[in-house]
Amino acid sequence: MSKASINLILDQYIIFNLGEEEYAVPISIVEEIVKISNLIKVPKSKSYFAGIMDIRGKVVRMIDLSKKLNIRTQEEIPQDRAIVIKIGGKSIGVIVDKVSHVVHFPQSQIDPPPPSVKGISSRYILGVGKKDNRFIILIDIEKILSVEEINEMSLA
Repeated sequence: MSKASINLILDQYIIFNLGEEEYAVPISIVEEIVKISNLIKVPKSKSYFAGIMDIRGKVVRMIDLSKKLNIRTQEEIPQDRAIVIKIGGKSIGVIVDKVSHVVHFPQSQIDPPPPSVKGISSRYILGVGKKDNRFIILIDIEKILSVEEINEMSLA
């Protein structure tokens, strides 16, 4: 694979919605996008931990990203899609409102997080992508969950 091809892959992001806002994660950590079905709730788990799901014979822990990030979503939009990502060697399903498409963001189209984003949220915002007069928040999903949280979910 040529260096240009590798850079193209590294610059690709999957866009998804939480409420009214658009977010994106690097395609390099995405395993697949799945429709949520047969989600099994786990009693006495964290509020953002939606449960577990069997995906092709593999148990995948599912988190509700809007609850984890404390983002209000539109109640009438069913959350029926998840982006399955690899974090620390484990597959985690991230439930979102809608997955739209893959977009290419060269570094020249990415601005650093705005200075108004301080504290804990700045830890997981990679930057802001600009596309067709829209701003898309690029997040580092691996930093949203701590190592302890990932390990807790592994026991579920």
